[in-house]
Amino acid sequence: MKVTVITPVLNGGDTIKDCITSVQRQDYSNVEHIIIDGGSTDDTLTILDDSDVTYFSGKDAGIYDAFNRGLAKASGDVIHILNADDFYADNRVISTAVTAMTDTGCDLLHGLVELVDESNQTIKTVGKNIDKRELLNKMRVAHPSVFVRSTVYQKYGNFSVGFKIAGDHEFLLRVWDKIQISFLPTVFVNMRLGGVSSSQYKKSYRESFSAALLHGATPTRAFTRYCWEVLKIKMIPGK
Repeated sequence: MKVTVITPVLNGGDTIKDCITSVQRQDYSNVEHIIIDGGSTDDTLTILDDSDVTYFSGKDAGIYDAFNRGLAKASGDVIHILNADDFYADNRVISTAVTAMTDTGCDLLHGLVELVDESNQTIKTVGKNIDKRELLNKMRVAHPSVFVRSTVYQKYGNFSVGFKIAGDHEFLLRVWDKIQISFLPTVFVNMRLGGVSSSQYKKSYRESFSAALLHGATPTRAFTRYCWEVLKIKMIPGK
């Protein structure tokens, strides 16, 4: 089974090398790593040139457009999207995922992600085994942990570029009750935390609200959930 790892990047010179190294150190040999650069102006392209990786550079319409550009280039049976700020938790992640997908026959596998600080110290572990109802309420799947068979994208479509923050949530809602899902309580990815403003949180929740409406939530339920999530953010000091 061939695995394609897609990495979108824009001005990721500070972190892209760690991401690439974590892919190259995987103990699973049948891996294709495709990097989609959005037109970086820092030293990202120099690092890519020196790293013996396949990359494509050019302006895009946002991160979900970059995801889709990667999907168009991918030849793997399974797709994993590993962002430039993230890196695999250990060198057995891909082999563990492939084994789990083979054993269960699932179309989509997800697990856990550790949020880490600048010193790579764990702040929080995210990811949960959920059903469609819970997913309609909130994005509780750790998308950086998600491995998907390429046939799912072929049948149900790629990411919607109309979303700028919650396109991963919309995609999961679109396919969740149509395919076989498996959850593995294993940390797949370490994800670096960046500064996210309250306005970005609000935009994310607004988009998730829209995605939920598209895929089965009632307006009252979706709006109530949106208000609750925004209220919680406002109650956190410094947000």
